Amino acid sequence: MNTTAAHHPESVAQRLLERFAFLVFSLYHLPLFLNNYPSLGGGGFSDTGLAPRWGHVFTPVGVWVARHVFHLTGPMSGAYQGDNGDVGEEYGRLLLSVVIAVVAAVWWTLADRRRPRGGWVPEATKTLLRYSIALGLVSYGIAKLLPMQFPPLSLITLEQRLGDLSPMSLLWSFMQYSRPYAFFGGVMEMVAVVLLCFRRTTTLGALVCLAVMTNVALLNYAYGVPVKLYATMIVASAGVLVLYDAHRILAVFVRNQAAPPVSFSPLFQDRLSGPVRWTIKVALVGSVILSSVIAMRQAIGAATTQSALDGGWVVSSFARDGQSLDSTANPERWRRVVVDGGRMVIRLENDALVNCRQQPSPDADAFALECTKGRKGELHWTRTGDSLRLDGTFNGAKVTASGHHLDRSDYALLRSQFRLISDR
Repeated sequence: MNTTAAHHPESVAQRLLERFAFLVFSLYHLPLFLNNYPSLGGGGFSDTGLAPRWGHVFTPVGVWVARHVFHLTGPMSGAYQGDNGDVGEEYGRLLLSVVIAVVAAVWWTLADRRRPRGGWVPEATKTLLRYSIALGLVSYGIAKLLPMQFPPLSLITLEQRLGDLSPMSLLWSFMQYSRPYAFFGGVMEMVAVVLLCFRRTTTLGALVCLAVMTNVALLNYAYGVPVKLYATMIVASAGVLVLYDAHRILAVFVRNQAAPPVSFSPLFQDRLSGPVRWTIKVALVGSVILSSVIAMRQAIGAATTQSALDGGWVVSSFARDGQSLDSTANPERWRRVVVDGGRMVIRLENDALVNCRQQPSPDADAFALECTKGRKGELHWTRTGDSLRLDGTFNGAKVTASGHHLDRSDYALLRSQFRLISDR
């Protein structure tokens, strides 16, 4: 894979590998193309948008492989809920892509072994990988910059005990705690995007991507984030781009030798003028950026819509069926109530959490609850300044609770300040 020595004849093995790489990455990345557009439903923003409908064109094949090769017998509902997830259908489609690429690459190489006519394959492969990576990382980078992927820690998360968190929730909480760190992650992903958009900076962009996405892939594996396959394929794509310049990288960083400049092979230059290529580049990358910003700003705006009830509340008095349970020794007494975006969490005196979902009610000052372990409730709330009163029924009993607003600074985690020097 030497771009600086185009005058040297390629070996049969090299042509075979390059053609295999071109075919397998094309078969993997192209079905995911529209998934890069959140405003079209890509990235899980909608199950009915153009992006998931386009993905569903390829879904039956992946499902067939998953059932007949991996012997998966479940409903596999995740196969029809967007792309990029670690579902059997995705692995089935990847396996099929590998098989097709192997057969096609062997046939292609044997068919023109006497007069090789695939000189365009290396440049086509690099172009495919450059923009597949760039377009795939745009929405992830913007999601960290806005922030959409890692918003500030919610009060509900802060109320959960560390041991009650799933590995993925632990990772998300870690990322949500530090806005500068999450922002830095988004910046580095966007740096890789920009560098990969230009041939002269492709190798540097691939190296940045390799470092950034290897870390992301390892986090996904270590914390059970169900996007392991996609992160791994991005790492593999960047690795192939680095391999094309491996001899120059080794010359500079290992052998302490001067590296010759890259001799770019003309792929589109003889057919498209510079202004036309720039127009296509800006339209392609710019459309994904615009789609990501529009969809994510709308989602953030919807998520930040709050009612006067939202927030954390410390229960100062609690009664059930007319009997006061102010003693902290009573395990059924409510200690805290946290309301956030239609969810409600009740912390009992025994430190257990009761997770509930608020159901719509025609009365703006009332709501119904459906909670874990089959518990239900109907409550009416009244807020006066930083004081709250709840009246109604819960788990078959009449309850009354009063409390005051809980400030985020009441959590020790959020009171911690950055210190450059830790001595006191």
